Parts: sequence; structure tokens; C-alpha cells
Amino acid sequence: RAKGGIPDDVPEIRINIDGDSVGIAQLLKLAGLVESTSEAYRAIEQGGVKLDSEKVSDRNSQLSKGATVIAQVGKRKFANIIIQ
Repeated sequence: RAKGGIPDDVPEIRINIDGDSVGIAQLLKLAGLVESTSEAYRAIEQGGVKLDSEKVSDRNSQLSKGATVIAQVGKRKFANIIIQ
């Protein structure tokens, strides 16, 4: 992979949610990219979370059912998340 780019072998994770949307912190926890939602909030506040290569700045962001995003936490944790 190119330095700072997205790896070629990003794991695909399907997340089933009950409602129409899910908070970004909860999504990262369900995908196994963080241990807890508070860890996700800290990572967001420190600028360490990206969705589709865009830095997440709002810790209260929601993603809708049916969305597909490439999530990155820190430098080495990646996942292609499909919200169902």
C-alpha cells in the first residue's frame, strides 16, 4: 500500500442495526475497531478517526442503514463497514 493510503486487504464487516441510523462511536465499537464507545469518542476528539478518508470531527455523527464506509481508527486499523 502507498504510505498513508488504504490497504488493499481491508476486512469487510457487516453490522446489523435495529433503527434507521447508528452513532459513529457505537459503529466503531460494533466493528471491533475500538474496545469501548468512550475509546471511540477519545479517538474522534483527537482526530484519529476517518470515514472514507475524511476526518470525523463531530462525535455525535450518525450513519444511516444501507451506508457503506471505509473506517480508519489510528494509523493501522481499517474496516469496510456495511450497515444493514
